[in-house]
Amino acid sequence: MHIPPASFRVTPYGEVDAKALDSLRQDYETSQLLSVVDRLDACLAEIGGIGSIRDNFLRLHAMALTVMEGSPLTVAASDVDSIWEEAMALQEDISALCSCLQGGSKHVDPLAALAPDYQD
Repeated sequence: MHIPPASFRVTPYGEVDAKALDSLRQDYETSQLLSVVDRLDACLAEIGGIGSIRDNFLRLHAMALTVMEGSPLTVAASDVDSIWEEAMALQEDISALCSCLQGGSKHVDPLAALAPDYQD
């Protein structure tokens, strides 16, 4: 009776696909993940951090409430640009963050591909 080798390997962090692991061991550089962290830090610093994006969303929400629903002013008009300029600035920050995260995703994808396929 021939028993084929297991299609997975047991690691300290769970079972992984054996072929995918062998392939990754040959050409995957774990230091890529540290580079992603560095790029993410730089991107967040450039846009003022996650807290800044959060605050910008809240400010834009308050402005939209005033413009769209006639709610009382909660953001001083003298402290901000027009609502559309605030929205465009937020879009730029979101795009920069998305671009950074999408770039990082390509380095995470190979590790996600380690999911075992128990049907082999």
